[in-house]
Amino acid sequence: SPPPKPVVGAIMPLAPKYAWTQDETTCTISVTLSSAAGVTRNTRVECTDAMVKVTCPPYFLQLDLFGDVDEKTSRATIQPGVVHVKCTKQQAGMWPQILAKGTAAEIKERRQAALERKKLRDQKAVEDAKEKKRQDDDYVFHKQWDLEKDEKRTIERLAAIHKKQAEEDVYEWADKAEGREQKDKEGEGLETYFDKQLVEGDKDVEVKDGVVPLPGTYHKKTARTAALERAWMAEPTKDFDIRQEEKQGVLEEDDAKAQREEDKKREEEEFREQRARKEEEEAEAKEERERAERLKEEEERDKKERAKIR
Repeated sequence: SPPPKPVVGAIMPLAPKYAWTQDETTCTISVTLSSAAGVTRNTRVECTDAMVKVTCPPYFLQLDLFGDVDEKTSRATIQPGVVHVKCTKQQAGMWPQILAKGTAAEIKERRQAALERKKLRDQKAVEDAKEKKRQDDDYVFHKQWDLEKDEKRTIERLAAIHKKQAEEDVYEWADKAEGREQKDKEGEGLETYFDKQLVEGDKDVEVKDGVVPLPGTYHKKTARTAALERAWMAEPTKDFDIRQEEKQGVLEEDDAKAQREEDKKREEEEFREQRARKEEEEAEAKEERERAERLKEEEERDKKERAKIR
């Protein structure tokens, strides 16, 4: 048969030249591209646990690595005409070669498994980013709420201080007017409505010149120590992660749905059994009626025959 005709306009990708170096913990791959193709905005590098892929039209390079690498710590440097990919080995040691060993099917299966793991990690990263943003927004909301409470708390404490001072002045005047001995009264510590809402921090606030320092926090989500600890964290805080509750709610809903379906099936089965019993009873009653009719007909025939004989 004649060879297939080439598709007009189709461009086969070219395999670029590459070199690699390694040490006990890392492996560096340098891919050389032509000056015309080596534009950084057209270059794409993809790395998984078992593969490195560099795409820069018309060049395409895919290397199935000899060993597994750590995708998170691997880095790519794209420069005009050259791409450097530095991969961190999962297990320290020297590789005898850069390419993986095994049959084509085994290498393909390993590559697909690595791509699936990368897909799951990417999905988790997106979900974590959404949850982190939700927690940050929640933190800002509660922080603003705490600041407003601080303002109300300051006003409330100042009003309580003035009220207490006025009461002490009245008691002192009454003692002097009635000639009672004045006693040194130890003032009880003031505790306002907002003081009782503090979840951590020092509640014994010292007021100086009418100025009330800010408390520790009113809400667990705005605890300053926790806020400072997670200020630069890329992952959401597990204590305030609502995805587990949502997942639990979905599981409970699935269980309830399965229970409803099971109850429905049981009711249908009971209905079918009741209908079958009813049909069986009706059939027995019908058979009994037919037997009674036959007996009656036989009796009538016997009567007629006896009448003829007489």
